[in-house]
Amino acid sequence: MSKMRFRYPLEPVLLTRQWALDALLQTLAEHNAGIAEHARRQAATQAAYAAASAGWQALTAAREAQSVQGFLLASRYLADVAARMRDEADEMARLAAARDEVIAQVVAARRAVEAVEQHRDDMQRAFVRQRLSADLKLADDQWNTLQTGKTGAASHGH
Repeated sequence: MSKMRFRYPLEPVLLTRQWALDALLQTLAEHNAGIAEHARRQAATQAAYAAASAGWQALTAAREAQSVQGFLLASRYLADVAARMRDEADEMARLAAARDEVIAQVVAARRAVEAVEQHRDDMQRAFVRQRLSADLKLADDQWNTLQTGKTGAASHGH
């Protein structure tokens, strides 16, 4: 029986690709965390806008006279919060696009790792078949040698 062990010559390539994939997965996790944090800020801004809008509705629905200064202040605040919401929506779109780019890189890196793993598995199966074939040939040769020895001894015995 053969004592040889399978050694994959491209193991460094596989490890390098796996490390690259792991780094991309870490980057993706950071992007997801940034998006989650930004979504929390967006929700707070939207709540502030809803409150400002309700205040604006109450201010305009009141039948009593309002000061110009108060009216101007409320309308500027509402416009400022609306502008922040637009800016945050733009930032969310930028963050999502950056994350989508990393996702595409993760998919490509995962395929690269899977390709090397498939190659390794194919080579290992071929190695096992070759080793089994060699072991069977060796056992067959030994059997034939034993059989030749028995028939030679039997013919010399007469």
